Amino acid sequence: MERGWLGIDRVLVGGLELTGGGSDARHNRHEERQSMRQTPARTRRVLSPSGLTALCLAVGVAAAAATVGAAFLGGTTAFTHPVTFAVLTLLLVYTHLRPTRLVHRHGSVESDHLDEALLPPMILMLGPFDVAVAVLVATVAGNLAARRTPIKTVFNVGQTVLASLAGYAAAGLITSDTSAPVSGAALVACGVGGLVFALASSLAVAGIVRLAVGEPVLAGLWDQWRTRGLASFGALLLGVVAGVVVRDHPGAAVLAIALGWTIEAAYVAVVVQRQGRLAAEALQMGVVAVRSSGDPDAVREHLLAAAREVLHADVATYVSPQEPRVSGELRVEIDEETDLRVTDRVGGGTWLDAERDALTTLANVGAEALRNAKLLAHMTAITDGQSESVLALDSAGVITFANPAACALLRHPDGLLGQVADDVFSIERSSGGLQLSALSGSDKSVRDEDAVLRVADNRIPVAFTAAGLPAPHTGVALVLHDITERKSFEEKLSFLAFHDPLTCLPNRRLFQDRVEHALVRVRRHKSRHALLVFDLDRFKLINDSYGHPIGDDLLVHVASVLRRNLRPEDTCARLGGDEFAILLEDIVDPQQAVIVAERILADVAKASVIGGHEVFVSASIGVATTDHADSLESLVAAADTAMYVAKSAGGGSFRLFAPAAAEDPRARLELEAALRRALDDGEFELYYQPVVDTVTNEIVGAEALVRWNSAGGVVTPLQFIRVAEETGLIVRLDAWVLEEACRQTREWTIAHPERTPLKVNVNLSALQFSRSSVVAEVADILRRTGLPPQQLCLEITETGMMTDTELTITTLEELKALGVGVAIDDFGTGYSSLSYLKRFPVDIVKIDRSFTAGLGQNLVDSEILVAVVRLAAACNITVVAEGVETVEQRRALAELGCPLIQGYLIAKPQPASTFADAWRTQPPVHRQSA
Repeated sequence: MERGWLGIDRVLVGGLELTGGGSDARHNRHEERQSMRQTPARTRRVLSPSGLTALCLAVGVAAAAATVGAAFLGGTTAFTHPVTFAVLTLLLVYTHLRPTRLVHRHGSVESDHLDEALLPPMILMLGPFDVAVAVLVATVAGNLAARRTPIKTVFNVGQTVLASLAGYAAAGLITSDTSAPVSGAALVACGVGGLVFALASSLAVAGIVRLAVGEPVLAGLWDQWRTRGLASFGALLLGVVAGVVVRDHPGAAVLAIALGWTIEAAYVAVVVQRQGRLAAEALQMGVVAVRSSGDPDAVREHLLAAAREVLHADVATYVSPQEPRVSGELRVEIDEETDLRVTDRVGGGTWLDAERDALTTLANVGAEALRNAKLLAHMTAITDGQSESVLALDSAGVITFANPAACALLRHPDGLLGQVADDVFSIERSSGGLQLSALSGSDKSVRDEDAVLRVADNRIPVAFTAAGLPAPHTGVALVLHDITERKSFEEKLSFLAFHDPLTCLPNRRLFQDRVEHALVRVRRHKSRHALLVFDLDRFKLINDSYGHPIGDDLLVHVASVLRRNLRPEDTCARLGGDEFAILLEDIVDPQQAVIVAERILADVAKASVIGGHEVFVSASIGVATTDHADSLESLVAAADTAMYVAKSAGGGSFRLFAPAAAEDPRARLELEAALRRALDDGEFELYYQPVVDTVTNEIVGAEALVRWNSAGGVVTPLQFIRVAEETGLIVRLDAWVLEEACRQTREWTIAHPERTPLKVNVNLSALQFSRSSVVAEVADILRRTGLPPQQLCLEITETGMMTDTELTITTLEELKALGVGVAIDDFGTGYSSLSYLKRFPVDIVKIDRSFTAGLGQNLVDSEILVAVVRLAAACNITVVAEGVETVEQRRALAELGCPLIQGYLIAKPQPASTFADAWRTQPPVHRQSA
């Protein structure tokens, strides 16, 4: 028996193959390299190549000597049964010429002859020399048919002859009586002889493998017998039974041969089934390996390895379709430019149809995997540098692609391929969760700019687009964009839109909104609320003395004082400058608001260290409740009135608004009388608020504002203007303001000829503007004061202009003819229409402070302001933005192209002397000539 199927198939001695396997030197060299890579570090070669060659020759010499010895010892029985010898020899040659090919997972090949079945009949019917000759003839025939090299043939023939003679000798030790009928001892002798034959042959193979590559002998024996031990034992039993039957009944030889052939066919069928199962498993593993990689080079390597493993071939390569074919190759097409070729079939022989089909399957899978890998590589090259997270899911929801940004966003730096998306993340929308599987296979898409990505316990704001992929690439493509920074920025913008950036208190807009809500509750639930208007005393003095940074720090300090004296449900806001407002909600009675005001005043009056300076401040507070105010305007007016009363009393105090006194007809009559006396006695004074050029920062004009310094203290415009309008005294008051403003402006112009002439803005009431003599009166005042008309601009409210549009247009044209400028005051608060800008012959539009306050915070206000600035520019009308209180507002207005601004950021209304000093001392502006 020849056992070259384990280990010895992988032995190379100086380039000479020593195995039975029917493969050429190229195959064996490759398998030796594979073997050497897989050999454990503890094994090592025992004999050198020359030593192994000598050993093989020694085995051949020993076999020859043993054969001669058998001829000498059994010469009297040699060829005494020529027919039996011929039949058994032919049968043995047959088994060696068509062995059963067994290929194992580790790549070794077994040429399984099942010659154990013929040894028992030979022991019973032939002498030792006959047995040696029959085995020698069959083994030589098998090796020549397999085209094995001489050294390999010598070793295979030698070890098989020696093993068969050893088995024969072992049987002879038990009994030499093989005459018919066969005794029990003869049966045992046949069995023992067969076992010795099998064991001796296995030891010879394991030994040569040990000497060649260092593989342990016991491991080699186990590797042989675990795969074919049962088959060998069955063949041995068959041989014993057949030998006994044929020995006693020669005619039964035909039946024995038929039975042997049938059993061999059944064995081959089992082997083929096993080989098919192993091939299917190998093919499945190969397909998985090929599909498991997304890198084109790795796919190619996996495909070659799978081809070698599945087809048990030594060489698998990629070749051009134009490359000539070689003998013994199997080739299939990968694509138009590449073929997959395998050569050097382990164990030799021709390729089977099943092997060709397996290679075709591998090639198809490999071609698809290569296309996918190239597409994946292309997608990876595109998406690796993107900040957006890109994922692809198949129809089962398994992630098939994820760029680095997606791995980072989903907290999987080691990769996401092969994971189920639902196990990794979920997406929540305002309308509910997103089911990605519902999109798979469709051409629908879902987009959301404000969703939440849940990854483990983390919630990440994202914008996403999910698109279904129809067949054949059924699945979903998902693009995620982390909007954490954007959301944070939006929250910051939202905060700034409704809060003062310096003190972080609510601003005027948010405060007004909360007051409006409080008034709604008053109407619905009869609740009571209080409004406190807070104004620092002498803040300008501190600001001018210590500088604006100290002033800002003081305002922050005051804000903290106000906060700590209020309940959580109360609202404290900074309205602008040093003016604050407080909303006390759901109070029991006005006395509760009084207590809060007293507590705040006491806390504010405490010494404070601001910027290293010990500062003492006081404040004036006006208190009003919703008991006698049903609108925001009336409530604010009441609190303002009370605050001005407190301030006129010297500051450092509060006043509670008394609606009964305000509504008292007698008090109103007294105010009217006082107003008449004030006009006669000259108790009024003009304050000026600068108008500044946004480009040069130059004071180019000022708005004249009237103040009443009565003997009883300061009376606010809110108190006396309404009475003046109702009594008609507003006409006298307007005339005085107009003449005084023109006179002072003329004096400043004459005193400082080096400066650009100042333009003064004077408000005209609706009553004054509607008088038919208004143009003549303006012309007379200009004549008396000597002020050039170009330095005067009359401000008329929208309401005053809209009373009679035709008369308004006529009056405006007459004023324009004088050379006087005309401005629409508080644009946007009355009957505003952009169409009137081109109908009315006006020079200036003054945008109301409510729009300026919303600049950059309220989209509607910002867009209105942009539209007004653009349309005004198109109509050659100058825009002045009122109520500018922050640097951000000023910057935004300058960027919009608004030329002029006015507000607390520049200066509060100030006495004439203070304003004149500021205008006179401002740095000169050097203008470039056109």
